[in-house]
Amino acid sequence: MGEVRFGERTSKAEDRPIGDLHPDYPLPDPDHPVVKPFWDGCRERKLLVQRDRETGRFHWPPKPGYWKHGRLEWVEAKGSGTVYTYVVGSDPFLPAFRHMLPHVMTVVELDEGPRLVGYMVDCPPAEMKIGMRVEVVFEPLTERVTLPVWRPAR
Repeated sequence: MGEVRFGERTSKAEDRPIGDLHPDYPLPDPDHPVVKPFWDGCRERKLLVQRDRETGRFHWPPKPGYWKHGRLEWVEAKGSGTVYTYVVGSDPFLPAFRHMLPHVMTVVELDEGPRLVGYMVDCPPAEMKIGMRVEVVFEPLTERVTLPVWRPAR
């Protein structure tokens, strides 16, 4: 088999959707070396981010291993933060997202500092607020891809 491009599906059992995943749903490459630890962590229900061993500063998006002379390490984040900004989508930009409308996309500022893009669950658009406390939950899409998504903190 040749190289699998972003969003393509393979015929491997572990790449088959769990549940009713639309065939147009874009999937990340969980084996890409820069982000593999992140996706491995998500499958284990852990939100991993990179931290500079020397300064303690957290980094997102992930950087390759040679960045900062190899000082970055993967560490588990608390999985909580605040809504930095959000937008409510009412038109699907892909058919795969039609069932999610209205779709609340958000940028969450983790308690550790980095900002991650994701979407909200268990929260109607009318209840969204900038500054709202949120926590990560994990949504399995395939056996190899589990998405971190956000819900109001409990």
